[in-house]
Amino acid sequence: MENKNTALTLLFGTAVGLLVLNVVYARVLLAQPASPTIPKFEVASIKPCKADLGPNGRSGGGNSSPGRLNVQCQTVIGLIQAAYVIFADGHTISSPMHVQISGGPDWISSDRYDVNAKPDSPQSEEMMNGPMMQALLEDRFKLKIHRERREVPVYALTVAKGGPKLKPFKDGSCTPIDFTKLTMSALESRAPGVNYCRNVARRAGGIEIYDAQGTSLDELCILQFGRMDRPVINRSGIAGRFDIHLEFLPGATEPDSTASELAGASIFEALQQQLGLKLDPARGPGEFVVIDHIEKPSGN
Repeated sequence: MENKNTALTLLFGTAVGLLVLNVVYARVLLAQPASPTIPKFEVASIKPCKADLGPNGRSGGGNSSPGRLNVQCQTVIGLIQAAYVIFADGHTISSPMHVQISGGPDWISSDRYDVNAKPDSPQSEEMMNGPMMQALLEDRFKLKIHRERREVPVYALTVAKGGPKLKPFKDGSCTPIDFTKLTMSALESRAPGVNYCRNVARRAGGIEIYDAQGTSLDELCILQFGRMDRPVINRSGIAGRFDIHLEFLPGATEPDSTASELAGASIFEALQQQLGLKLDPARGPGEFVVIDHIEKPSGN
């Protein structure tokens, strides 16, 4: 649902292949409240979006730079998700998929706004979309939130009967990117000519094919399993980096999902057959951002 999963969607063309930030799932960091030391916007305009997106329309794009934040036609829940989850610490790109936004009126998921803001000095997009946006939401929307950790349904990644079937990564064959500590500046500062390890998901004949070089199982949980119906936690006890090739039938995201031999294996079957791993239903920590109070924005 958009109330849980709406986020600032960003697309980067990278040397590691397809890096869509709806698939790049990194560690979740929930922000601390904005402090006086965090830079603020010198001027900010928040206006209702006038675009006719239709009943299923999506937006939230924009053309930002270090000197200006420009967010177009974004829902309030999307602004909150960007500020308190994706760019919460002003540096890290975090996964929005399994951090739930709880509470608040219905209009935060339906009303859309254009945000144009200028900082008093050049700031990174992470800082403007994160801590500075927190301060803007708290000022103009009178937003008050608190954070909770609750026990929620998860999948535990464990070793299947017969043991793992993992291909060890050969050091030096390519340069891994640590997707558990991903930042926009790290993406932008990649050295030219360096052979970065690939991490690519693609479709072929109705089958999803995932190829990753030099990835850890923690990163596998973040990158490949972010679209499951619940979070995936690595409890395999296996450290190190591996070259992973996985083929499965997309859409079968529950343990009792079955697929014919002609259609292909579900993700659960494929993991056991191809990697010697399995996903067990379990309980684990879930992160929540709870909205205590919010109002429609004050005038500009």
